[in-house]
Amino acid sequence: MKLDKIIALKIEFDRELASQNITCKLHYKDDNQWKELGGPPPSSQVIQNLEKSISEVVAHHSPSSLTARYYLQTYNATVSLSFAKSPRLETRKKYRDLIERIQESASNAYRVSHHALTHLLAKEAFREELRTTLEKISGKQSSDIALQESKHTKILAVFALDIDYFKQVNDTWGHLYGDQVLKAFGRRLEKCATLIQAQSPDTLIHIGHPSGEEFLITISANAPRDQFVIWANQFRSSICDEILPSDDEWQWLSKSDNLSALTAPPTTERGVSTSIGIAFHSSISKADLSTDPTAELLDLADTALYRAKAAGRNQVILYDEILSSCGRILEQNPHTGVIAIDIGSNVGVLVGQEFKVFHPTFSGKMKFSVNDGRTTRTLGTYPRVESARITVFNSQPEISFAVIDSTDEVYLNLEPGCHLEAIPAGSIGHLLSNASKYFASPHDTLKTGDINSLQEFIASSTKEAFPFATVIRFTREPDYLKKYGTAALNKALAKLYRCAQSEFTHSNLIAILDTGSICIVGPDSNYSEKKISNIIKEINSDLPSLEVIAGICCNNDVTEWKELTNSKIDKKGIIELARFSASEKTKNQSNSIIHFTLNTTILILQELHKTQLLETAYTDFKRLVTLGVDAAPIYNLGGLLASGLGMPLKSLENYHAACQKDPTLTTYKTNYATAALKLDEVELGLKVLNTLTDADIENIYKAHPYGFFAYTALLAKAKLYNSPAFNESRFKLMAERAISLTEISGQLQSSTTAIQQAMTFPNN
Repeated sequence: MKLDKIIALKIEFDRELASQNITCKLHYKDDNQWKELGGPPPSSQVIQNLEKSISEVVAHHSPSSLTARYYLQTYNATVSLSFAKSPRLETRKKYRDLIERIQESASNAYRVSHHALTHLLAKEAFREELRTTLEKISGKQSSDIALQESKHTKILAVFALDIDYFKQVNDTWGHLYGDQVLKAFGRRLEKCATLIQAQSPDTLIHIGHPSGEEFLITISANAPRDQFVIWANQFRSSICDEILPSDDEWQWLSKSDNLSALTAPPTTERGVSTSIGIAFHSSISKADLSTDPTAELLDLADTALYRAKAAGRNQVILYDEILSSCGRILEQNPHTGVIAIDIGSNVGVLVGQEFKVFHPTFSGKMKFSVNDGRTTRTLGTYPRVESARITVFNSQPEISFAVIDSTDEVYLNLEPGCHLEAIPAGSIGHLLSNASKYFASPHDTLKTGDINSLQEFIASSTKEAFPFATVIRFTREPDYLKKYGTAALNKALAKLYRCAQSEFTHSNLIAILDTGSICIVGPDSNYSEKKISNIIKEINSDLPSLEVIAGICCNNDVTEWKELTNSKIDKKGIIELARFSASEKTKNQSNSIIHFTLNTTILILQELHKTQLLETAYTDFKRLVTLGVDAAPIYNLGGLLASGLGMPLKSLENYHAACQKDPTLTTYKTNYATAALKLDEVELGLKVLNTLTDADIENIYKAHPYGFFAYTALLAKAKLYNSPAFNESRFKLMAERAISLTEISGQLQSSTTAIQQAMTFPNN
């Protein structure tokens, strides 16, 4: 706390003395030891001089020394100013006056930016730190398209903390004692933050105290989300695991305040706990550009804090988990059966959201105990038993209303306090036959994205029995979810799953890929396009707004690919290739079944490029290459995408691979020329381009004038660089015609100048 004040003072000194050719060092006393701010431990001689400065009215100065040391009583610190020549008394007095003014300015700035009681960041100063950190993280992630060195991306979290039952502390022991609790609370948070930063040096932490018993913490780090929960519990434990204030803290408090009139409560009355709500920057809405992201993030953390207090205090709640597991039933109307629940749209509850309901006794958390009149003994835990499922039909910011989602249980009475668990999109096990509240069902293991059994089947298949993979997906899934909710989407997905089961009954495996698609794999002998067509027709007939399509990768597709490109597809990737083919970019009214082919792959990458989804397209390109989809046109598109992403070297590499795969196509060579020109790789470019014939040159001039100009510019630079790759006759053929391409030559002025210089440059 004190260190922040000294840092603020040092900033003011540096700002004021920056233009005066004076070096400034600041030493301060901490636990009766002198320390240099931002420097090594001082020597014994320096310490002696610092001690002498305490008794000096103006400054301590040794004869002929260049340094004058000014003691600052308010800070219990000494500022050392080093001059170009030994300062006289008049100079020392002049700078004493300046230092007093700087102190006053720094104190004023500090009072504005820090809480007067705890010396933590005040409300606006904390918001500014949060805003700065948020901008840095958001800016880096949007602009950094390369793989990050860390295996975890940078995450920013806000912790909102509140001292539990603090009003009772004030009412029982008085506001003066309450102030000491706030000071000790803030000090504990700082000590815990220091420990976390010592263990994780790259972690940045800011602590704020906006008002009352409310505190805020920001943590940014390259760490998984679970680590932030661990850190939050470290803060929580640092408060509740030891009495607050402890006896040592009481002594520390007594040094800064006159507490002679105040007696500390008994240790049994000094127990304090804190509730913590966590919000991650990734939870901020990206759609509403009018919203202040800083204010929104603080609101989300505050919402999570409210849930932590409502759930019993002294615990950590994540905003992202409120929807999934923190809701409770408030009441059920006996006349209509309508159920009120205590979470609403401010935590993501939408119309159509489905919840499982658990009685408090059967939530899987309550202990089963017996009492024999003398002792109570715990025998076990009540099992987790689902009471009902409800679906929301009306959602308001802080409350929602739902009905039981089954005609069989419509008159079931659900008690207030029943626990809610959101059923996520893609969860369909409960909608399939044989689902039981009490006994395990084969469908209970159905999980979105769990395709291990499919991958094992594919890996075990022989070369002679190349398997097939089909991905059937809803192309309008996001719109459907937004309009009808998770309950409706899950029912649609369950219907799709049942249709697939009825059509593909033997030796085939079916899995849920995501919230809007399933995958079917099986031996090639079981492949039937008619069955896939039947599935699509049935779903499109019953649920036309979902617009179902299927992507397929089968033995015929792989064989055709090999014949066309002379490259081999890795069978482990057939699910990914089928999924890639089931893109809305390929969908048309006449055909809802799309096979994996070269044309399909080119079309999808081209459409992604047209719609400026360059990062998505380039990620797909790289993955396709690893799966054996490495034909010349694919590499050519990879070069185009890399260029659009500002990666000229990768662009050059991909164009070169395209030239190697198909040396006959001149377009690949001229694309390579444009990439080589950007990097000034003259000889590399000409090594490929000089293989072109004069007839090729004529075709390029008409079909790809930009490539023609780039080739000419490379020849010009080769001449100017005296490169052996220069071709005099080719340059004479092309130079004047390249200059005449005014639309291009006007844009590439430096290359145009190079061509003009080469035209007048004498031959060797």
